[in-house]
Formats: sequence, structure tokens, C-alpha cells
Amino acid sequence: MGNENQRLLGETPVKKLIWKMAIPSIMGVMAYNLYNIVDTFFISKGVGANAVGGVSVSFPLFIFLSAVSSTLGSGAASVISRALGQKDYEKANRAAANTFGLFYLLAIMVTVFGLIYLEQLLYMMGVTDTLMPYAKRYTRIILMGAVTSTGFSNLIRAEGSSKYAMYIWVIPMSVNVILDPIFIFGLDMGVIGAAAATVVSQCVSMGMFLYYFFISGKSVLRIRPRHFIPDKKLLCEIFFIGLPSFLQMIGHAASIIIVNQFLKKYGGDLSINTYGVVSKINTFFSIPVTGFVQGLSPIIGYNKGAGKIERVRESIKFSLCVAGAYSFWGYVVIMVLASQLMYIFTDDNDMIVMGSHVLKIVNLGILCSSLQSVQSAYFQAVGEKKASLLVALCNQILCFIPILLMMSKAYGLDGVWYAFPMSTTIAVIISTIVLRKILKKEGEGI
Repeated sequence: MGNENQRLLGETPVKKLIWKMAIPSIMGVMAYNLYNIVDTFFISKGVGANAVGGVSVSFPLFIFLSAVSSTLGSGAASVISRALGQKDYEKANRAAANTFGLFYLLAIMVTVFGLIYLEQLLYMMGVTDTLMPYAKRYTRIILMGAVTSTGFSNLIRAEGSSKYAMYIWVIPMSVNVILDPIFIFGLDMGVIGAAAATVVSQCVSMGMFLYYFFISGKSVLRIRPRHFIPDKKLLCEIFFIGLPSFLQMIGHAASIIIVNQFLKKYGGDLSINTYGVVSKINTFFSIPVTGFVQGLSPIIGYNKGAGKIERVRESIKFSLCVAGAYSFWGYVVIMVLASQLMYIFTDDNDMIVMGSHVLKIVNLGILCSSLQSVQSAYFQAVGEKKASLLVALCNQILCFIPILLMMSKAYGLDGVWYAFPMSTTIAVIISTIVLRKILKKEGEGI
């Protein structure tokens, strides 16, 4: 199975290979986002609005957990895919084992620290006294299951097993959706039931990951106890390649907080609530791109490691075309159906009117953000740490925050909305310049 996956990455026609890798990834990301919607629905119906609020306000803590696993997963996936392309199986084994060990160490530390200072952390995140009981019950269970919070799908995808990487998302999420109503309604466990269902589904994911790497024989990796010996140089490489993923997620959380402060100043509750709905719609339209670049990364990494530069060049060129076409289609849909999209989430007429206006402004950026996602995938896949870090900082911090400050001061509430597409456009111009310089330097020009 492992050798078949290597031939798949190195020999299958590029366009066919990209779709073969991307479609399972897209389905996996869709399953995760569907789970989030269903989970919120069951908590709302079974426990109430305060329970939803308590769970939602504590969300930054889960962003942090996801950021840790994403940092290690994306960094290790880049190292592994390039090592496999170079037939350096020893390095690939050490990268995987060191990633497993470091993640579990950090997860245990997060659990201990989080449980000791749980109430202080929740107050710091803005949880009110009314919401605190729900937030504490839910978060305590999630923290106790932190060691099960990832199935390392990035590492599985790095060696070409895109379908199994999809299963490791879809199957646990399906288990969660089945257990939610049983625990919340049937056993009357409330938010504790919702958290327990999440942890059980994570255990399923963890079991699938252990089966794949250590029992099934499907993996090309053959991890032995010696591979778990910490390799400082390798861990630094993994960390710095994955660091942009961490900064993107943390930067996203920070930008939400900052934007809400400006919306509170210039538009009040209506603008904050509208932004919440607009964000959900944006997330929905970004799902295909997220899944697409997850499937693209191991293709670029493997062929870069194998020295198959023409396949790398073709992958980038085709992916940028697909991303551009999807972006144009997505914006047209949003322009035409803005009111209808808002109506799916709310029947408040003021929110629908404002949201329709905001969607048409904010999503001007979709024309650029998909292109930047492909460029970021290339930088991470080939181990361009500085370029990847620059793009991550530009997207969330260096471009967005200064533009937000200037535009809001000059144009008030509309200035806040226009800051989104303006910062995205400038960020993609910067990343395009960086990409062209790197490709020209390495003889991979597009």
C-alpha cells in the first residue's frame, strides 16, 4: 500500500492526481464543519441558549488546541512528504515519531494547566457568571480529552493516503453526531453529554491513527522505539515550517476580537451579530479551497523532494487556475444570492439588509484569498519557512490591522468592512511577488 501511494504521488498525471487527493480532503473538511453546525443545534435544542453561549465564548481555548496540532501536523507533513520523495525513510520515521511524542507531551501540559486554572482562563476569555457553569462543565471534559484531539490526518495525507485521511475525519464526526442526541437528550447529560460525545469521537480518531501507523501495514513508515528519541534539529524544522499555521489561527482569533471592538464602536450589536452570520457564510465558501490545498500540499512536497520540478510547476499552475475560477464563481453566487444566504441563518430583516450589503463588500476578498491559499500551501510544502511566515503575518496582522485602523477612522462602519478585501488584495500581491522570486530562483517559473 505504501509503495502504491508513492507511485501515485510521483507518477499519476498531475491534474488527475490533484483531484484524486483533493476531493477526499474537501469531503473531510465539509464533514467537520457540518459537525460544528449539528453540535450547536443539539446543544441549543437540548440545553438552551446559555449553554450555546457558554460553549461559544470558550472557543478561543479550542482554537489554541487546534493551533498546536495544526502547527506540528503541517510542519511534519511537509518534512515527511519531501523525505519520502527523496527516499529518506529514516528521516520520515523520525519526523512522525517525534511529532507524536511532542504533541502528547504538550497535550498533557495543556490538560494539567487548563484544569488548574480553568475558571481564570474562562473569565479571561469573556465568560460571564451566567454562562460560567455551562462553560466549565463543557471545557473540563474537553481538556481531559486533549490527548485525543487529533488523528494526525496531515501525516497520513503526506504519504498519499487521502481516502484514509478523509475517513479519519468523517467516521469520528459521524460518531459524534450519533452520540450527541443520545447523551444530551436520552441520558439527559446536557453540555457534559455534548463534550463526552466529542471526546469519544476523538478516541475513535486516535484509534484509527494508531491502527494505520502501527497495525495495518498500510503506512509506508515503519516506526520503531528509537525513532521517538528527540531530534532537536528535526523538531525545530517541523516547528518553524508549521509556525505559520499557528500564527494564522491565532491571528484569526485575534482579528475577530479586534473587529468586534470596532463593530461595537461604530455599529453596535446589530453589526456584531451580522458579522457572526457573515463569518459562517464565508467559512462555508472557503471549505472547498481548504480541502483543495490540503490535497495539494503532499503532491508538491513529494515531487519537490524527488526532484520532479516539472510536476511541481504544473501542480502550482493548475491549482492557481482552479482557485481563480472557483473564487470568481463564489463571488458571483454571493452577489446574486446575498439576501437568500443571510435568510438561511436569520429572519431578522435588519440583519438581512446589513448582511447582504456586507457580504458583497467583504467577499471581494474571495477573489484573492483562494490564490493566496495555494501560494501558502506551496511555501509550507517545500519548507520555505521565511516566505510562509511572511504570508501568514501579512494576511492576519501586517496588512489587516493597519488598514482596519485607517479605514474605520476615515469611513466608520463601512471602513471596517472594506478593510477585509483591501488587506487580502495587498497580502496576495506580496505573496505573489515572493512566489515568483522563489520559483525564478529555483528554475520553476510559472
